[in-house]
Amino acid sequence: MKINTMKNKIKYWLIALILSLGITSCNDWLYLQPEDGVLVDEYWKSQADLEAGLMGCYASMLGNNVSGSMSVSELMLLWGEIRADMLTYYNTLVNDYMLIWQGDIKPINSFCKWSSFYRTINYCNSVLEKGDAILESDPSFTVEEWNQYRSEALAIRALMYFYLTRVFDQVPLVLEATNSDLQVITIAKASREEIWAQIESDLTEAEQYISYSYNQTKAEDKGRITKYAVWAIQADFYLWTEKYTQSESACDKVINSGKYWLVNGDMEWLTNLYVIGNSSEGILELQFDQDILNPYYDMFYTNANYRAHPDVMESFWPTDPYLVDADSADIRSDRGSYRSGMSYAIWKYIGRSRIYTKSPSEAYSNFIVYRYADILLMKAEAIAAQLETDDPVRGTEALNLIKQIRRRANASTLTDEGDPTSRESLLVYILNERAREFAFEGKRWFDMLRYAKRDDYKRLQTMKNMYQLSAPSTKLLSIQSKLNDLNSHYLPIPQSDIDASNNQLIQNPFYE
Repeated sequence: MKINTMKNKIKYWLIALILSLGITSCNDWLYLQPEDGVLVDEYWKSQADLEAGLMGCYASMLGNNVSGSMSVSELMLLWGEIRADMLTYYNTLVNDYMLIWQGDIKPINSFCKWSSFYRTINYCNSVLEKGDAILESDPSFTVEEWNQYRSEALAIRALMYFYLTRVFDQVPLVLEATNSDLQVITIAKASREEIWAQIESDLTEAEQYISYSYNQTKAEDKGRITKYAVWAIQADFYLWTEKYTQSESACDKVINSGKYWLVNGDMEWLTNLYVIGNSSEGILELQFDQDILNPYYDMFYTNANYRAHPDVMESFWPTDPYLVDADSADIRSDRGSYRSGMSYAIWKYIGRSRIYTKSPSEAYSNFIVYRYADILLMKAEAIAAQLETDDPVRGTEALNLIKQIRRRANASTLTDEGDPTSRESLLVYILNERAREFAFEGKRWFDMLRYAKRDDYKRLQTMKNMYQLSAPSTKLLSIQSKLNDLNSHYLPIPQSDIDASNNQLIQNPFYE
């Protein structure tokens, strides 16, 4: 059983928030249905109120508090997987996924909804707007404490927009709190450059004042935004925007802190990293527990909506005919990321160990947003992307980071790509190793798109090749052809929001 103060603190403050606002909840404190968000002026009076609002930002990412929309935690995972190659359908009743799998994406698809993200953004904006007034009215509230709260809200807002821009490209940039979430959709889309500038600005300001850690519990250090988490987001963001020196610098700050290290690659790897969670490797994890169960157990086991694609699994973890002891296999393969003996179930979210399945009441594993392995491979990618010619020194530095990940995983020699030190060979190696390391962790699609769009979409064919094993054969050529239109790489704006926007929102070009 996981016992941690942060989860209790979130529940405590959210209950206090609900009672103060006179809001009813749907069976659980998690599913907030505030009539006017958390913006009621009569509520924001003290530091305690502001802290409750900040905890609401974290809590809003966990569960589905927006009618008709999947939660932030669900979409963080699914947006990074449903358009890639590692998932396949299992439950044909999930029609919207079937349509995406077949390359038929329409603005009415349920995966094309952003309401839960804007709800979290609205909570962040509320905290950011109310802090100055509370600082003046509450003598016990210090500037240092306000800077801390402000930094957390800025970093969460930046993370939400980082997901939104990678999924939809241009989106409404809402920087003021609204009395109703419906007001969000009346704002026109901002340009890509404006969104990127805001993300960078929010993260830069957050970095200035955020704590290194909270020094209370692992759950608080891993579940709340720390300076290390800000650096992890920056590293990812700068990779996406092709600012490689800044990305490498952000990675180095995490690495040089000495605060994180890889979990041992033994029989307890899965349990320590994914079941117990908040390990030495975790940098930012969404915190679930027995009272706040995660959605992934139902998604991958109870309802069995998705499975790992057998052919793709074999391509990344080919069968070694000389391997006698199955327990010596790559820890990330069978009984690590997936379970072949259970119709290729996604094992990371339903396994209690490499042998036993969880019960429904044990569906409290965290969702890992960033972990140390990600930092190592992002640094390797940032180094490789800066190479102009074969560079044995810098190339070897990147290669050693890849090998560090592979040694921990006991990776098969069949997936060893040698000792490349050239830019292109290293980038391919990193892309493949990220697929193995972060299988079903919501990163595959973003990795593929980042790789394809680099150098003015020089590697678009690699994205097309991704579908050779996973796409339905009757739809393969159509899916590959659509990728030639670069606007197709992003999802359509929700049609319901366009209809309600009074002509302010315009559909993404490919879906007009």
